[in-house]
Amino acid sequence: MQAQQTLTSDQKGEKKFLEGYDEQRKPRSFFYFWIAVAMSATAFIGFIPTFWAPMARGAHPPSPIITIHGLVFSAWPLFLVMQTWFMATGRASRHREVGLIGIALATAMTIVGVMAAINVCQRAAAIGALDAGLTSMILPILEILLFAILVTCAIANIRRTEWHKRLLIVATAMILDASIARPFLFYLVFHGHLPVPAGMPSPPPPVFTGYPMFLLADLFIIIPALYDWRKRGRPHPAYLIGLAAVVLMRLLRPALSLTTTWHEIASWLYSLAG
Repeated sequence: MQAQQTLTSDQKGEKKFLEGYDEQRKPRSFFYFWIAVAMSATAFIGFIPTFWAPMARGAHPPSPIITIHGLVFSAWPLFLVMQTWFMATGRASRHREVGLIGIALATAMTIVGVMAAINVCQRAAAIGALDAGLTSMILPILEILLFAILVTCAIANIRRTEWHKRLLIVATAMILDASIARPFLFYLVFHGHLPVPAGMPSPPPPVFTGYPMFLLADLFIIIPALYDWRKRGRPHPAYLIGLAAVVLMRLLRPALSLTTTWHEIASWLYSLAG
C-alpha cells in the first residue's frame, strides 16, 4: 500500500509543475496575458507601413525569405498570447501540450532569421555595398542568437515556472526592436514612401549603439520588473539578467561589427548562400 502511494520522480515533477501555476486562479495572473497582448500589438502595428499595408495593396517584399521571416516572427508574439491566456484561465495542461509548438517555432525563427540576414547582405552586395552588408549583419545575427539563448534557458527552466515565463517575456521584448524602429524610419527617414514595394531598401542601415526608440522595447521588461518589485518586494533575477544581456548586446555591437573576426564570421555566413 505504501509503495502505491509513493510517487515516482516523474510524477513528483508533474505535480510540482502544476502546483507552480497556482497564481493562474488569481486575477493578477492576467498581467502576463496583457503584457503579451501589448507586445503582439506592437509587433503588428510597427510593421503596418513597411510590410502589412504594402502586402495588402498587392506589393511583395524583395525576397520570399523576407515574407517568411515576417510571418514567422509575427507568429511568436501571438503564440505567447495564447500560452499566457491558457495559464490565466487555469489550463496549465493545455499550456504544456502546446509548448512543443513554441519550441518548433523558436527553432524556425532562428533559422529563418539567419537566412533573412544573409539575404539582406546579398541585396547590399548587388548594389556594391558588400562591406556595409557584412558589417550590418551583426544587428540581426546577435539579436537572433540572444533570442535563441533566452528561449533555450526558458525551456531548460520549464519546471521553474517563475524563471520560465519571465525569460520568455524578455526574449519576446527583445525582438520588438525592429517593429518599433520601422515607423520612425518610414516617416522620418523615408517621409512615408519606401523606394521598394515592401520591406526596407538596401543598403542596410549603419550599426548604431542603439536607437533611443529601442528603449520602448525595454519597457516590456522594465514594467514587469516593476510589477514584481511591487508584488514580491524585488524584481525577479530573470528580468535583471535579461535586461543586462540585451543592453550589453546593443553596446557591444558597434565595436564588434568593425572587427576582423566579425567580418570573417559574416563572410562565412554570406558564403552559405552560394
